Amino acid sequence: MEERTINPYAYWLSCVKGVGNVTIKALMESVSGAEEVYNMSEEEICMCLVDKLRSNNIAVSKACSIEVAKNCDPLEEAEKLKEKGIGFVCQEDSWFPKKLRDIPDSPYALYYKGELPPEDIPAVAIIGSRNCSGYGREQARIFAERLAERGIAVISGMARGVDGIAGKAAVVSGGRSYAVLGCGVDVVYPMDNKELYDLLAKNGGLLSENRPGTHPRASLFPRRNRLISGLADAVLVIEARRRSGTVITVDAALEQGREIFALPGRVSDALSDGCNVLIAQGAGIACSPDTIIEHFFGVSDSGTDLYEKKRKQRNRRRDELSGMEAVLFDALGCGDIMEMDFLISRVESILGKHIDAEEFTACMMGLQMKGLAEEIGIGHYRGI
Repeated sequence: MEERTINPYAYWLSCVKGVGNVTIKALMESVSGAEEVYNMSEEEICMCLVDKLRSNNIAVSKACSIEVAKNCDPLEEAEKLKEKGIGFVCQEDSWFPKKLRDIPDSPYALYYKGELPPEDIPAVAIIGSRNCSGYGREQARIFAERLAERGIAVISGMARGVDGIAGKAAVVSGGRSYAVLGCGVDVVYPMDNKELYDLLAKNGGLLSENRPGTHPRASLFPRRNRLISGLADAVLVIEARRRSGTVITVDAALEQGREIFALPGRVSDALSDGCNVLIAQGAGIACSPDTIIEHFFGVSDSGTDLYEKKRKQRNRRRDELSGMEAVLFDALGCGDIMEMDFLISRVESILGKHIDAEEFTACMMGLQMKGLAEEIGIGHYRGI
């Protein structure tokens, strides 16, 4: 994790019980920063809040809470947070994510483990159903891998289903992956994604506006969703029912001016209802990862797709192949990761005859030596 200094007074203010985003932002309209609030009297704090909150009683209550919190030493508390391996960034810091500064209800501060999403690369939020189908799982993986390989960061909520699959696929393929949590960044939820949590802490980032130690509860997730879309330049919906939490994220994205893409699905499949409705309403049709890649990087000078040149170069090398190597080359395609058994069945279908594992392995090794294929994990291959 990049070493950055924690603003102790901002962290102190963010931890005051009963004082949330609305109150802090109201204070920031009248003061130069959290340190000034720490040095103000209870009466001065109250005067800053009277005109901005709903009633005098609320202003008095908030000011009292802030005054009581001064019993804590901000410097000591910030050091404790640092010892836990948790970062803290607030809107007073220059490295606060620019994409979040101007969204509606922008958070005053974020806690994070790992890294913050970089500002200089595009990011896509990949979201969808927790109970996704096999089609949804496969497409979440394919899209996340291809986008990550192209240098596009993947943002998710680390939920079961589409979110977790996309987040893991991006980081495993060597890309950048970040998750926004509906709990504290020191709380693993859901536990099913503990492996992903550990991966992101080391090779990506975990973010939350909730204080460390905050346990997940239903009211936190809709607010979390606005940050998922806020950190992204575009939102990709893989699978979603017409009424779901995914729709909340899409609504936030539209309010933030983000581009929406949706994966088309069968009209008879309830899990595709949300996507098909979004497409009918004008969302981009995500027929392949290239659709989104082209959105960010455009097309080449000749007007062809950016990946078309690579495909043509690769196909020219096919002329050097013969027999089963050529067939396996065609079966692999370019970019998608496939299991050994699936590839064998695809090759057998093309050849119309049975092939054994030894014959397949020898042929695959030949393609790898020619730089046309690579093994991703045990028994998984990809054309390159």
